[in-house]
Amino acid sequence: MRVVINDANILIDLIKIDLMNEFIHLDMELKTTDFVLEELYDEQKKIILHFVNEGYIEIIKTEEIIDFIAIASILENNSGLSFEDCSVWYYASKLDGILLSGDGRLRTLATKNGIEVKGILYIFDQLLLMNLFSFEDAIGKIEKLYNTNPRLPINQKNARVSSWSLKKHII
Repeated sequence: MRVVINDANILIDLIKIDLMNEFIHLDMELKTTDFVLEELYDEQKKIILHFVNEGYIEIIKTEEIIDFIAIASILENNSGLSFEDCSVWYYASKLDGILLSGDGRLRTLATKNGIEVKGILYIFDQLLLMNLFSFEDAIGKIEKLYNTNPRLPINQKNARVSSWSLKKHII
């Protein structure tokens, strides 16, 4: 099972489109950092903590001074990133995991440094691959997602919706 480190924007989007229940059933070891958890609004935090308490998501507690130094080093060398962004970068690297983020700058810099980075559309692909929801559900959820977060890549979304629309009629 692959370790996946979640950035706040992924968790926020999944909560907004009510996709957390499906997300936690992916064949992934889901983690985020205590810094990311603190970025969330109280209601979002409550939802994530429910899944933490149920054992589906692990919160990585950044306690060791070495962690702070390593994260601060990433931050110093990549201005424009938040400490929270650097924390997920650091742990994705340390745990040889996938970094899930929609933050363009973080994605670009982490990729340049050899970290595998995926976004929200990857989650949709995995949910469909594992039959955790239907093509029709995927289309509805992705439309809702793009209504709440218009910064996402529209061409990739349109290609998926077109493909899913064809597949839902075949099945």
